[in-house]
Parts: sequence; C-alpha cells; structure tokens
Amino acid sequence: MNKKKRKFVSNKRPASNLSEDANSSDHSTGGNFSNSSSAERHNKDSKSKQFSRYGYSIFAIIVFVVGMYSGAKYSPKEKISQYSSAIQVLKTERLRLPNAEPEDFFPVAEFRKQGAILLGCHNQINLMPELYGEIAKAVNQRVPLIGVVSTETQARTGIKLIRDMGLPPEAMRFLVIPSNSIWIRDYAPFILRYDQENAFMVDAKYHTRTMRENRKKDDFMCFELARMLDLPVRSIPLVLEGGNFISNGDGLLLTSGKTISVNKQGEYTHKQLISMFNDFLGVNGVCAVNHLKNEPNGHIDMFMTMLAKNLAIVGEIDPAVDSENSAILNDSAKIVSSCTTSDGPVIVKRIPMPPQSGNEWRSYTNVIMANGLLLMPSYGDVDPAIENRAEQVYKSSLPPDWKVKRINCDKLVALRGQLHCLSYNIPNFVRIDKLLAKCFSISWN
Repeated sequence: MNKKKRKFVSNKRPASNLSEDANSSDHSTGGNFSNSSSAERHNKDSKSKQFSRYGYSIFAIIVFVVGMYSGAKYSPKEKISQYSSAIQVLKTERLRLPNAEPEDFFPVAEFRKQGAILLGCHNQINLMPELYGEIAKAVNQRVPLIGVVSTETQARTGIKLIRDMGLPPEAMRFLVIPSNSIWIRDYAPFILRYDQENAFMVDAKYHTRTMRENRKKDDFMCFELARMLDLPVRSIPLVLEGGNFISNGDGLLLTSGKTISVNKQGEYTHKQLISMFNDFLGVNGVCAVNHLKNEPNGHIDMFMTMLAKNLAIVGEIDPAVDSENSAILNDSAKIVSSCTTSDGPVIVKRIPMPPQSGNEWRSYTNVIMANGLLLMPSYGDVDPAIENRAEQVYKSSLPPDWKVKRINCDKLVALRGQLHCLSYNIPNFVRIDKLLAKCFSISWN
C-alpha cells in the first residue's frame, strides 16, 4: 500500500569556469606590454583583490557586532518582555490531551465517558423541533450537546427552541457546519489517539462518486470539524459508515457483511481489509455478521449495540412473524458470543425488535449513550409491553447508576434512521474548547 515517494531535485546551473574567464580577460587586453610588466601588474591586481576581499569581510564582521550590541543595548525592555510573555501565553494556551487510558488507543466505545455529543439537525430543527427539545431535556447537561446546523437562521431556530422550553443555555448549543443530511453518524470521522499527547481523525470515503458529488458538504464536514478540534486527519481508502461500526473499546470492531462486500468490490482481498482496519484504526479483531434482509441501510446499529467490553445487545424477532430475519439475528448472536475480549468472552443479551412495517424499520439498539444515560427509541404504534421489555433489558444490563429514558422517534422512522444515526460522540480525551467557542447559544444575539 505504501507508495515510493519520488525525490524531485531542481536543475542546477553548473558553476562557471573562473580560471577560463580570467585567462580570456588577460588575452583580450590591448597594448604592447612585455611579459614581465604583465606579470607585475597581475601580482598587484591579485594583492588588491585579496585586500579588498578581506577588507569587506572585516567590515561586515564589525557591522554585525556593532548591530548586535546596539540592538541589545537600545531595544526597549518593554518590547522584550512583551515578546517573552507572548511566547509564554502561546505555551499555556496549547491544548493538551488528558492522561491516556488503555481504551483510548482503540476506536471509541460509546459507553465510556464522552466529551461532547453532536446531533445532526440541518433543516429538521424546523420540521421536528420536539425531537431535539426532548433529547436536550433528557440529557440535562450530562455532556455538552451540540446541534449541527447549516445556517445561522437554523441556529436561531434552535436557540429559540431551547429558550421556549425554559432550558439553560448550556442545555444545547448550535454549531454551523454546512451539511446535506442529518445522519452525522455515517459521515463524521472516527477519533482515537496514537500516543500520550496526540489524537487524530480517520476519515472514510463514500460508496460511490455519485454519492460524494451529491453530498459534498457531508464529505467535507470532517475537515471543518478537524479544524475546530485542532486534530489531524488521516484518510482510510475504505467505505466505512459510522452506523455500520461498533467498537467495544478493546480492539474489537463489529460490523455487518455490507462493509466487507462493498469494499471487496474495490478489489481488496479479505486479508487486505483486515490489515487496513488494523493499520488505520488500531483494531485487533473484526467481527462481521449478516445484515437484515430488506433493511435499506445494511447497518449493524439497527440490531446491535455494546454496553461494555464484553456485553452485546442483539435484536430478536419472533420467527412466526419474520422467520428469515429471525434466523439472521440468531446467527449474529452466536457469532458475537464466540468473540473474546480482555474481560472474557462476549456475553450476548437479546432485546425485542419490532418487525418490518412496509419500508419502515424500528429498532431498540439504535441508541444514544450520554455519560450514564441511555436514550432508547420509542414508537407510538408499538405495543407498550414490547417497549417495557426492551427498557428492562437495558436496566438489567447497565451499571446501577445509569438511567434509561425513551425518546419518541416516529418522525425519524420515515427518514430511515433513529437516534444513533443522528448522533456523533466525541471522546472525553479530546479538548473541545475551540469547538464550544464556535457555538451559538441562548446568549447569542
């Protein structure tokens, strides 16, 4: 994969032949001079040139020494001290990463401490404001919540929403980054750190050139976010959508077969794919399972999530209702349970999953985790008994200090997404000072 770098050297002119020039000058001199007088004159000229050369050198040294002395003596002390303090300020303002934990060197696990959560808003802040207001109220400042909008007008709409709900300015800020869609999970970069002092972003590519052309703003969002977070970006030559990427924070990557099949179309072998996952993302194991039949996204977050290094939640469908997808989910649960982690084999718990309804899919694994809070999708047309069972699965699996809250996602279902698709987690080890400084909130006029 590594390409040899070609070394380009600028063309250099060959040095002129000084001795030939001197000889030609002597030979071109006119007059009837004897050889002795010519030699005498030549010696005088040589001595004169040597004196001139040394004289200029000595003069230059004297000027340099006098200049240094004068500069040190007559420069205002205030300016020197100001310059020194400016350097000191730059040093103190440098953003440093907090001390690393072992999990920081793997792709981020969402059940760990988060530094911020971005929500894709776009124009949906006008079309479904109650959804964003409900999320902001539920999160209740457990983590900085930032709505990503495309224009300042949309930001003002969001600010009005937060104000009208009586929430404090910190409940939800708004950040203007032009985008084409609200599904920030899929096009935002992955963040991890590569040593004690540095973190970086890994940006994957869109499936087709047509999609890249139609969603240029989504594609370039990575670079704008990287600038605000002061992080370098590394591009991975693979199609890898965030909704099809689950990390256990321990080096295990969970994805659906769509990731493998799509990238094999780019003529990558299975071995090359695994190698790139390791080289670019630092994962040491990849677990790929079949995606649901007829589910348009082909994403794993529609039927699976991780609550700990070795605890997976996998959807379950009644075989009497959908036998084919029921079998797919059962096989996925078996495959995941065969994976090992530093805390032992992966434990799999099953959660009810409403069956397909026309072109719409509902999921209880498409969740947002926000520092001790799990937001679970809720649907108005699903039997409350099923939702109660789903909520109980989380309450019995999460640490006792975690809370579970339901968020109505009826309007998102029609757009083929739920909460996880809408959100993007920034890990706790990334400094977000500059990002927050770019945000608009209620205090903005």
